[in-house]
Amino acid sequence: MTFTVEVKESVLTTSLACVYPYGASFFKYQCLRYNLLNECDNNESEDEKEELSESDIKLDIKYIKSLESKDWKEQDHYRVLGIPHLRVKASTKDVKKAYKFMVLKCHPDKSQGSTKVNEEAFTCIQRSYEQLCTLEGKRAYDSTDPLFDDDIPNITEHNKQNFYKTYGPIFSQNAQWSMQKNVPLLGFETDSIDDVNDFYNFWYDFKSWREYSYLDEEERDKAENKDERRYVDKLNKQERVRRKKEEVSRLRTLVDNAYACDPRIKAFNEERKKRKQEAKLAKQEAYRLEQEALILKKEEEERIIKEKEEQRLLEEKEKAEAEKKERQKQNKLLKTERKKVREHVKKYNYFCTEEDNVVKAMENLDILLAGLSIEKMKNLNSSSQNKNEFSVLYRNYMTSHLEEQEKRKKYRLRLCVD
Repeated sequence: MTFTVEVKESVLTTSLACVYPYGASFFKYQCLRYNLLNECDNNESEDEKEELSESDIKLDIKYIKSLESKDWKEQDHYRVLGIPHLRVKASTKDVKKAYKFMVLKCHPDKSQGSTKVNEEAFTCIQRSYEQLCTLEGKRAYDSTDPLFDDDIPNITEHNKQNFYKTYGPIFSQNAQWSMQKNVPLLGFETDSIDDVNDFYNFWYDFKSWREYSYLDEEERDKAENKDERRYVDKLNKQERVRRKKEEVSRLRTLVDNAYACDPRIKAFNEERKKRKQEAKLAKQEAYRLEQEALILKKEEEERIIKEKEEQRLLEEKEKAEAEKKERQKQNKLLKTERKKVREHVKKYNYFCTEEDNVVKAMENLDILLAGLSIEKMKNLNSSSQNKNEFSVLYRNYMTSHLEEQEKRKKYRLRLCVD
């Protein structure tokens, strides 16, 4: 059975390769498949790392001789193999080389001198090698390394003032648990907001490879039957899940505390708040200017309407005054013409031959002058020099006016009767 997988050769090119279910290629494929990139990286980097020399191995013979095989889980396996300075950075090649060195120096049958140890102490060396010689066993021990500090800095004023000095090393140490490569570290004060957001986004979604099988209190091999082994596995699994949840909570607390103390976040929030406030003030100023413009526009419209109304009233007033003057002029002219007609009619004795009819003629004259137009009065006055012409025209006007008066009277009476 083979697997076909896309292997990235460079940034620009890719190629398809057949992966057989064994060897380094298959191991790399599994690492990529399950996102166990640290394992794959460790395996690939072993050949690139500087080879461990015997001078780098620190033999702590006093510590080794003090060990007891029954307490092998409590011992420092890296210290036993003489590589306490490497710890999680040690490769399987480093472990094998250190173990060979310890065998030559400490074997109870083959070694000579002060570095020789008894069977029980050498058993502890063998247990350390068995634990660290495989990636699975090494990862189990590294996950619970007693020298790793799991403490989280609290949110204090001191930690805020010394943020980079306090939290920088903590994130660098915890980065070793990441299942992903290129773990972003804390950074510097000059980092951009995008870099800071990328940092916190990564750590809030941090995927840790730590597992706690090394701390299993129940030993599966001591179970007497299948049911007991199944029960032991269940207890161990429950405890591992509990510890894993505590680890996730610990990392979340670390990121939360760092976020709360980060001066960059504070500066970014203040800057964002400032920009928001400036935008709000700008919006308020724009609204104020808009309202002022509307008020000015409204005032201008009201002013124009008021001016038009004043102009209309002024024109009406002038028109009324002109009409009044015209009426006064017409009335004056009408009085003058009436007076002339009266004088002319009076001069001709109201066109009466008997004195008894003068009063009636005067009444009729008043009635005629009250309803006669100024044009007709002018016609009468213009013909006043000729008595006959004046008399004929006067009588015609009088007759016509009296007949009209009679018709109106009859019409009114008919309306009253109806």
